[in-house]
Amino acid sequence: MAGANATVGLVGLGLVGQALAGRLLAAGADVVGCDPVPRAREAAARLGVRIVDRPGDVARDAALVVLCLPASPQVAEVLWGEGGLAAALSGHVVLDTTTADPAETVANGERLAALGCRFVDCALVGSSAEIGKGEALGLLGTDDRDAAFVPLLEEVIGRLFFLGGCGQGHRAKLVVNLVIGLNRLVLAEGLGLARSCGMDVAVMLEILRSGSAASTVMHSKGPAMLARRYEPPVARLAQHAKDVALILDLAREVGARVPLSRLHGEMLAEAQEQGLGSLDNAAVAELFVRGGA
Repeated sequence: MAGANATVGLVGLGLVGQALAGRLLAAGADVVGCDPVPRAREAAARLGVRIVDRPGDVARDAALVVLCLPASPQVAEVLWGEGGLAAALSGHVVLDTTTADPAETVANGERLAALGCRFVDCALVGSSAEIGKGEALGLLGTDDRDAAFVPLLEEVIGRLFFLGGCGQGHRAKLVVNLVIGLNRLVLAEGLGLARSCGMDVAVMLEILRSGSAASTVMHSKGPAMLARRYEPPVARLAQHAKDVALILDLAREVGARVPLSRLHGEMLAEAQEQGLGSLDNAAVAELFVRGGA
């Protein structure tokens, strides 16, 4: 399943799916994939992906299937909808890289186990560019370091973390996204205050990068915030708003205090009301440029 000549299925051929496809092909795997968006299919085909029409067709050719989908509703449709994967699964392994609702992940794992299919959440930490360079992190909802797919994942993704039972990988991704998102919000607020003080925000960003306040977000999002250019998006603001909603759901489920994330959710809702949802998530800085609260 996981050797250099393996056939791997990809359901979802957007930016992350294409980045994974490139890594898999470079590792010597045969990749078969599907996506409802013509542009995504065409881009993946140019990389060398064999395109099929439906998720169920992917499972016909590949014993290892990777889901790269926007959210849990799309995972449910792909698995359980008409022409979906579930009807074609028997003895397969499905790895779900979606930033998904952990409760839905657990439910999907239980349902698929009854069909003789192994379902493992494999959340990815890193942009599509970082994934394409093999510089991402893989957060796996399993402790099985000897699984047949692990060597291929190590080659394709990079560093792996084994976090226990089904759903733990997706829970860990929400924790990561919480911290990254709040770093981005804090940077936006700080640069907004500097701008309001009449300071040179480029100099202020350099100061922040150079001292104990420094964070990776300052390098990845700071230039876009300075230039106020948020297209093409690396990750859309609306997508992170979805993630924050999942963080709040998870916190309610486990009884965790997340007051900063509640405020973050309110600010992202405000940003979407201002028409920023389709832009890169660095566009949260516009709330402070425009004199938002």
